[in-house]
Amino acid sequence: MTNEEFEDLARRIQPSAEGIHMVDITEEEIASLTREQADQLVVLYGSSALITLPRKEREFFDWLREHDEPVWNDLWGSDETPYQVSFAFLPDLLLNRRGFAICDLVDNPNYYFTVDNISLEDGTLFLDAALTIIRREERISMEQALVVEIWRAPIDQWRFAFLYGLPLDQVKAMVHWLMSEGILAPPAQREEDKQEQEGSEQA
Repeated sequence: MTNEEFEDLARRIQPSAEGIHMVDITEEEIASLTREQADQLVVLYGSSALITLPRKEREFFDWLREHDEPVWNDLWGSDETPYQVSFAFLPDLLLNRRGFAICDLVDNPNYYFTVDNISLEDGTLFLDAALTIIRREERISMEQALVVEIWRAPIDQWRFAFLYGLPLDQVKAMVHWLMSEGILAPPAQREEDKQEQEGSEQA
């Protein structure tokens, strides 16, 4: 997006009054934003605005509702109007980003992985072997593909299944196998995060 277009957009979405409000921004405008421009808009309006997820994201969460309704309910079940999120998530919705992550579930286990979940020994060996196969332009397994995707950028098991068109049960089995083999460390859960926070506060 050019500087002039960005300035026009920033003026247009500026709230007319205090309080939470919906931001009127098109999917085409989101697609044309740079990361720096998105971050600047978040600084200006992120704490007081909501945005409707773009069509691609809504399609993913519609898929989630069909294939894992308890997780969908965990995210959106209490919302009268689902798929509205804080404007602070705008950078995650850019074209080269993963999208709105499933990483803060309350009633279901989280399976959101970052590079820190790849174990230093077995996980690093597994990843290096997969990258070697890729450099040879040979085909890797789906388990290897998942670890490579985690290495590239944080991702949850549902997003991986959706992106690769895999049955969710197959991906869940892959995740549990990778954890049982010590390749992936189990992801932190909400209750664990809370206990760690309480422990640090007491210390």
